[in-house]
Amino acid sequence: MPSLFKRFFARLPMARSTRAYDFALAQVDLSRAARVLEIGAGQGFGAAHLSRALPQAQVVSVDITTECLKPERLETGPRPPLFIQATAPALPLAAASMDAVFLVMTFHCLPQPQQVIREAARVLKPGGVLILADVDGHHWMARPFEWVEHAFISPLTHAYTPEELAELTARAGLVDFHIQRRPGKEKGFMMWAFATKKPPR
Repeated sequence: MPSLFKRFFARLPMARSTRAYDFALAQVDLSRAARVLEIGAGQGFGAAHLSRALPQAQVVSVDITTECLKPERLETGPRPPLFIQATAPALPLAAASMDAVFLVMTFHCLPQPQQVIREAARVLKPGGVLILADVDGHHWMARPFEWVEHAFISPLTHAYTPEELAELTARAGLVDFHIQRRPGKEKGFMMWAFATKKPPR
């Protein structure tokens, strides 16, 4: 991605929105001392918000580049997020070390999507949850969204359908896949996908 467009996109209000995180958090039950991974740090606003919403949690946020990260501008919780430069298909994290993995408006442009989901599953603890918020590939906005991203941001962009995500998560061994939508926004372009790492028998 050209750095000029990346810096421009990171300054848009949607890049700083925390509503997707709040809706996701309302759907899951994370312990007070949870370990949470965010894939796609951007400027860091999402990770900072998670650290405020889960003040006793350890939030780790990874991105392939720290070019957009502005830690001095972030309002964090009492445990500031840990930012790591890393690639999503090869996370530098121990297996079964995270209670939740967030991918918020990130998955659509990542390379090796199946490997990304496998890595998310690997680092999740048994019973841990994958939370993926992104554009619904069935929505009419999906094609214009892809065109704009292909032209200015990433040729990899693909708006996944719920069926595609269900297949990717199943192949990674995750279970209980389901889609949630915000009340009153059921016909909106955003969807929240959830899947769980199977607990041991």
